[in-house]
Amino acid sequence: QGAAGYDSDADDAAAVGIGPMATEKVPSVVKQVRRDRAYFTISWSVMEGISRQRINASVPAMSGIWELYHLENSRVPRILKMGAAWLGGVRHTLRFEADPEAAANRPIRELLESGDCYYRYTLCENRDDLADVFVVLSSLRNVGARDVVPTGRYVDVRIREPEEMLIRRVRTPQEEQQPVSFGHAVPNMFDFMHEIEAIAAERVDAMLEEMKNKPDQS
Repeated sequence: QGAAGYDSDADDAAAVGIGPMATEKVPSVVKQVRRDRAYFTISWSVMEGISRQRINASVPAMSGIWELYHLENSRVPRILKMGAAWLGGVRHTLRFEADPEAAANRPIRELLESGDCYYRYTLCENRDDLADVFVVLSSLRNVGARDVVPTGRYVDVRIREPEEMLIRRVRTPQEEQQPVSFGHAVPNMFDFMHEIEAIAAERVDAMLEEMKNKPDQS
């Protein structure tokens, strides 16, 4: 049994989407070419909590792209790292990249052991397509491409992937912290106008009362 969070097999809750209309799809990369331009459509696996047993059981030993995420406050996915796996496949690479005991993972060991780290992957069996897709994705994620270079086969490479992410949670989200207030609250303009009208009405009533009680000088 290894470090907590990596080898822990907490009970999975029902899969819930981050984003609208999340649907589970077969993880794959599909390509269309038009006029020397390549258009890749990516579908991802469900995001699963990192666990050696889970990776061994669910991730294929095939080439593809993997990503590791940390859920900030158990809610917001932040990418930790990603990579393209060819030799050995995604399963072998993910076992190492998600292992908090690996020396290369010391900078993120605490996150990997937090219980809020998840992985996902997509499969691509064409090595040139894998390189082109990974270079574009890593640029979009602002993550280094790790010596992977584009093939130069196309004048342009476009990527389309779902806007939502599908995740199978392994822990309950933390309660959201209430923001700390400072200064004075800005009043609602409708409330402000009602307050002004009320003050004006009070002043009119006071003036009428004063006139009523003022002795007649005639």
